[in-house]
Amino acid sequence: MLLFNRMKFDCYDVALITDDKERLYFLGFHSSAGYVSITPDGTEFSVDSRYYSAAKKKLSPKGITVTLGGGYQSFFDKAKERGYKKVGIDFTKVTVYDFEYFKTSGLDFVDISGEIREITAKKTERELSYIQKACRIAEKSWKETLNFIEEGVTETDVANELEYRFKKNGASGTSFDTIVAFGKNAAVPHHETGNTKLKRDQCVLMDFGCLYKGYCSDMTRTMFYGKPSDEFIKAYSAVWLAHEEAARFIKDGVSGTDADAIARKVLEERGYGKYFTHSLGHGIGVNIHEYPNLSPRSEWTLENNMVFSNEPGVYIDGKFGIRIEDSACLSGGEYKSFMKDDKKLILLGDGKIRKLKTF
Repeated sequence: MLLFNRMKFDCYDVALITDDKERLYFLGFHSSAGYVSITPDGTEFSVDSRYYSAAKKKLSPKGITVTLGGGYQSFFDKAKERGYKKVGIDFTKVTVYDFEYFKTSGLDFVDISGEIREITAKKTERELSYIQKACRIAEKSWKETLNFIEEGVTETDVANELEYRFKKNGASGTSFDTIVAFGKNAAVPHHETGNTKLKRDQCVLMDFGCLYKGYCSDMTRTMFYGKPSDEFIKAYSAVWLAHEEAARFIKDGVSGTDADAIARKVLEERGYGKYFTHSLGHGIGVNIHEYPNLSPRSEWTLENNMVFSNEPGVYIDGKFGIRIEDSACLSGGEYKSFMKDDKKLILLGDGKIRKLKTF
């Protein structure tokens, strides 16, 4: 199904796509410049000479018209020539500077950000295959990196090793800045990876994702180097159970609010409610954070072909942090994780990798 056929065109004549991620979504082609115009008749990509030849070669066979140019004035001129009066744009992506310029065109602009959110939230089979590949690369690379983790390595060392393996295994890059956190650093959910060295009897939290054909993966695992305390094992069990209960509960028609509430209830019952300081999940696609969201204030109902994270966590300041995250989707009405590992606590040290079932 051509993506432009998913647009409604009920309150505008033409859609103008300016954001690089949204251009990638509608074209399947990455560029740092240009614009996409979409009408009921088809899609046109206007771009400068840096991308023109490559875009024409890739997009013309798909029925997408590629023109040389890329400046917004050329769009305004074409719109007037073709009798377009109302232009749909994503108000959340256009800068104030550009919008002030747009208004000089004499055209009327309407916000289609909600429509684009709804379209992009439901993935096509092609998109799902790209996300699945990105997840497989991420998981494979993580498993290969485990043997690299030993006493004395820095967080940055581990992140660099993982990202090297992303590229080696077929990714084009990272989908966000890799997080590696040792010990008490893991109690900061978005810790900035640094030069902290790993010591024995510390947790190792890794939050990472890679890109495949422009689509993201997102995964977090928490391991332990040495011998974990009973306190850590208890907390890990709670997070793992919250993750599993959310996975069992999430189905087509479940709200993002209720999904979050299930994981939160498990952690509260085990005494960790106040230590779960973020929402359960977010949408994943060409952006690492998009719709739907799974949070206490979510307004979304989860539907088939939506992709999202499932990532409960517990963060105890000055001690440790634990997060278990999968990228998942709804398929046939049911929750399906793109990750295949069993979530048992991984114990590292002395050149060995062992697993511990904690509940």
